[in-house]
Amino acid sequence: MKKRILAVDDDPMNREIIAEILGDEFDVHFACNGREALDRAAESKPDLVVLDIMMPELDGYETCERLKARDPYLKVLLVSAKALPSERLRGYQVGADDYVTKPFDPYEFLAKIRVFLRLSFAEEVGQMKSTLITLLAHETRTPLAHILSSAQLLEDERTFESREERNDLLGIILSGAQRLQTIFEKSMFLFQQQSGTIALERTRLELGAVVRSEIDRVRTRVSGVTLEYEGSEEIAIEGQEPLLRQALGILLEQAARRSPSNAPVRVRVESQEQGAAITVSDAGVSPEAESLAHYFEIFHVSDIAHHSDALDLDRPICASIVRRHGGSIRATIPEEGGLSCLVVLPSEEDAKQVA
Repeated sequence: MKKRILAVDDDPMNREIIAEILGDEFDVHFACNGREALDRAAESKPDLVVLDIMMPELDGYETCERLKARDPYLKVLLVSAKALPSERLRGYQVGADDYVTKPFDPYEFLAKIRVFLRLSFAEEVGQMKSTLITLLAHETRTPLAHILSSAQLLEDERTFESREERNDLLGIILSGAQRLQTIFEKSMFLFQQQSGTIALERTRLELGAVVRSEIDRVRTRVSGVTLEYEGSEEIAIEGQEPLLRQALGILLEQAARRSPSNAPVRVRVESQEQGAAITVSDAGVSPEAESLAHYFEIFHVSDIAHHSDALDLDRPICASIVRRHGGSIRATIPEEGGLSCLVVLPSEEDAKQVA
């Protein structure tokens, strides 16, 4: 899959030049100003941002600072027609990784982009390993404690008055072991998807049929909730069907479990300018608005060592599958409340270009 670059410039001519230099090798997205760049970056999760400094309203420095505040590992290259040392210094102070002066040599510019993308990928994988180890250590502590304490009690037969007590402890051990197995399996799957160690095997898929099939499956798993489907039956995409079914199943099942029994989960499939769109909306309790930007992030925990909520690996798995297919995913809160999740996947023709 091609690496995704967000190029931000208010000059159409500059955007055309960047598209000509990078378009064959990378999946290039564009924004015309800083505010649009922040929105596009939140939606498309670029691997690198090429950011012009001189822009109206929100200049490149402030945009860079905000981007880095969201994701310190995102690579940002500032672009300017000026090359004063003071400007370079200010760029580095707001977190920029490098500074490119216009007009730039196309070959040098392309080489620099390649280097920073390799660095970004290596840092991301390294950070993911570190975070994964820390979270696994925290998340496995409780089930391991339950298993060990129950096993120690079972070791001394004098502590039991009935067979039922032994069975209760065996149940605790089994439950803890199953929880550990689930954590490790999902963590390894997530790491493989995020690091791209397993290649995608794409086939042509009728998106409407796949979504309706997953809706039927979720209906058998979550009772008492209605799932309503609306959309086109003629939208085709290219992807690895089992993976996309897994991602859709996660969205649908979480929406069904969140939604009250008297309110349906609405699922819509439609064609948009950006590609094939799937919207899953429920009427459950809305999450905190400030958490939406990180709703699908890998292990987004404010305090890794002391978080108390159960670790949700399913949403990051869903997002990782979508992004490996060249798509984007985001969560919003509708005016009427609840939660709406939007997945946009490349159309069949676009998927062939980014494969």
